[in-house]
Amino acid sequence: MQQPTIGSLFAGIGGFDVGFENAGYRTAWRVELNPVNRAVLAERFPHARQFEDVRQCGAHNLCAVDVITAGFPCQDISIAGCRENNRATRELQGERSGLFWEVIRILKETQPRWVVLENVVNLLAVNDSRDFETVIRALAECGYVGFWRVLNAQYFGVPQQRRRVFLVAGYRRMPPIQFLADAAPVDAISPAYQSQRWPRPADAWAANTLLANKAGSQTTMGCTTLVAEPHGWDQMVERQRTAEDDGLCLGLDAANLAEAFGAGNAVVTQVAEWVGRGLMSSED
Repeated sequence: MQQPTIGSLFAGIGGFDVGFENAGYRTAWRVELNPVNRAVLAERFPHARQFEDVRQCGAHNLCAVDVITAGFPCQDISIAGCRENNRATRELQGERSGLFWEVIRILKETQPRWVVLENVVNLLAVNDSRDFETVIRALAECGYVGFWRVLNAQYFGVPQQRRRVFLVAGYRRMPPIQFLADAAPVDAISPAYQSQRWPRPADAWAANTLLANKAGSQTTMGCTTLVAEPHGWDQMVERQRTAEDDGLCLGLDAANLAEAFGAGNAVVTQVAEWVGRGLMSSED
C-alpha cells in the first residue's frame, strides 16, 4: 500500500506534520509565511517542498495529496486577539483570518481526500456563531462533509489546558465515526499528570512555562499561579548571581521570543497524531 501523503497550509513549525508522520503519513509540501518557521521546517522535513505565500499556491504548484491540514490564522478571532486590538470581536473577514478563503480555493483546485482544520474555540462563538457556520457551509459547497470537535491537549499526555476546535471532513465521504464518538473512554488516554512525580518542582507546572495562559509568549508575571517549593530560596539567589557574573539573559531575547511564539501557535503533535491514525484506519 502506497504511503499516504499530507500537505500543510499555515504549517507553523510543523505540529500537524510531525503528528501525521508519526501516524504513518509523509509530508509532501507545506506553506508557511514566517521565515523563522520555514527554517525549522526545512530542517525537520527536508523531503517536503516548501512554499511561502498561500495566496500564490494552488493546483499549478502543489502536488495532489491525501490530506490537507490547515490551522488557519486565528489572530482576528481569538480571545487574545480581541484584547490586543481593544475590540469586542473580530470577524472571519479580518485580514489574517480571512486567509481561510485561500484554504477553500486550494481545496477546490486540488480536491484531497480529507481536510483537517484547527482553530481556537472562540471560532464557535465569534460573530454570533455565524463565522463557524460560514466555515461549515464553505466546506460543504465544495464537497466536504464531516465532524467537528473540541479536543484538549491535557488528555493526550501534554501538561497543559489547550482546547482547540478540530474539524475533519472528507470529499464526498464521511470520516470515521470515532472522531465524533471515541472508540474508548477518555480515561483510556493517560492524562499528563499521571506520569508526574509528586511533589512537583516549581518549574514543572505548565502555568510557569512560556505557554502559560492565553498567549504563546506569555509567562505568568502577576502571581496568577503561586508554587511554593521548600528550601528553594538559595536556588533563586544562585541563579541571580550566575546571571550577573556570566551575563546571562533573565528575560526573553529575540530567539526566545520567536521560539515561544512558534510553540504557542503550533498544533499539539499528539492530538494531530490521533487524528492522523483515525484517518489512516479508514483506509484499511
